[in-house]
Amino acid sequence: MTTLLERFQRLAQYETATIDKFKQELDKDPAYALSWGCGVFAAAAKLRVITEIINALKDDDTTMENIQAHLMGRIMHRSRYPAQSTSPTSNLIEQYELAACAEIVENLPRYKFDN
Repeated sequence: MTTLLERFQRLAQYETATIDKFKQELDKDPAYALSWGCGVFAAAAKLRVITEIINALKDDDTTMENIQAHLMGRIMHRSRYPAQSTSPTSNLIEQYELAACAEIVENLPRYKFDN
């Protein structure tokens, strides 16, 4: 069985690969890559959340309950105070971060935690 840290490290690698593929597509045809770039926004937002979790898991005192409580707090805060920036891309990233937090909280009980 893998640890929760290893699971999130694999998730980070997957999201990083998505971003790297976008970079390659951006070099080939920027207009096309940007017109279909929502996936990379989602990957970047999810990678940000996953990286925070990875950093937290490197602390021996972190528990699954700590992670879940942190993510739920973030979900509740961002649900009460939705993004209202004048930057549409900033708002989009915040929406995808909120979605990433919700997805991780939903899947967290399925992950083995033996950190």
